[in-house]
Amino acid sequence: MKHCTLAWRQTLASLPMVGLIYGLTLGLALLVALPMYGTLTTEDQNSLAFLKLLTGFDYTIVSDFMNRSGAAVKAVFGMVRWLNLTYLFLTIFLTGGILLRFAQLSSLQSRPAGMGSRFRAGLFWDGCSQYVGRMLRLFGVTLLFVLVTAVIWLIIGILVGSAVSNSETERETIGVSLVFFALFAFTTTLLLCIGDFAKLILFRDDAHGAFRAFGQAGRLVLRNLLRTYGLYLVFILIGTGCFALYFVLESLLTVDGWLMIAVLFVVQQVLIASRVALKVWWLGTAYGIVQSLPQPVRPAPATFTLPTRTDEDPDGMQAALS
Repeated sequence: MKHCTLAWRQTLASLPMVGLIYGLTLGLALLVALPMYGTLTTEDQNSLAFLKLLTGFDYTIVSDFMNRSGAAVKAVFGMVRWLNLTYLFLTIFLTGGILLRFAQLSSLQSRPAGMGSRFRAGLFWDGCSQYVGRMLRLFGVTLLFVLVTAVIWLIIGILVGSAVSNSETERETIGVSLVFFALFAFTTTLLLCIGDFAKLILFRDDAHGAFRAFGQAGRLVLRNLLRTYGLYLVFILIGTGCFALYFVLESLLTVDGWLMIAVLFVVQQVLIASRVALKVWWLGTAYGIVQSLPQPVRPAPATFTLPTRTDEDPDGMQAALS
């Protein structure tokens, strides 16, 4: 828990960085939201039918609108794919800067409170650009392991499902499917957790080998499963709880005008900012865990002295024997 507490204090000290990341996320979202808003206001032709959607979803209204203006809307939806890829790259790109910020704060713990802990955007961007290549390679390695395990569980699930489909009831078949889905979720989250700790190993050791860092992180996580993967699941549950709270609020609030739309918008932005802070908090916690664990001892390079030749010992044999 001390790592969580320390990382929380460091996250609070890094609120300008959290705000910067949130601003980048909001800017990416506006790249799609503004064209979408312009397209919808142009294509709705001042129809009052859309006001009925405030009280609940109406498939007929949406279907009629898509039949009439589907081409224009799909063109905007096509931007969403590029937005997702851009956001994924941005997440990978920012990792180095976030870790550099926590390294800066950790090195200042012995100094008076607040001394030298001011967030500097230039240093943050330097960290992002310095480690982006390594983080991209590590992302590829993590994705490879996730895809391989997904294919393995899919093949096993199909074989087991076909074997029991003739002798078991529908409820039991669904139960078997849920078991394999749970196994897939477990292995996927475990691999993602290992990937996060591999980022920290690359950063700590200033290394470039993604596969080697992933292997070291795997051994570290498996040896300290509760301190690493257990905390990772706790952070996932916190994020899931935030989304559940939003959906509860959305179901309780009656959206019947611009005021309630604005309220929901503010709640959504608070949720997004909280998600950014949660991600930063987790990386800070993992950084503290990695720093507290014993680091592997690297063997020192072997050294030896070459024999020297003299007039009395032209072959250098006596010097070598001595």
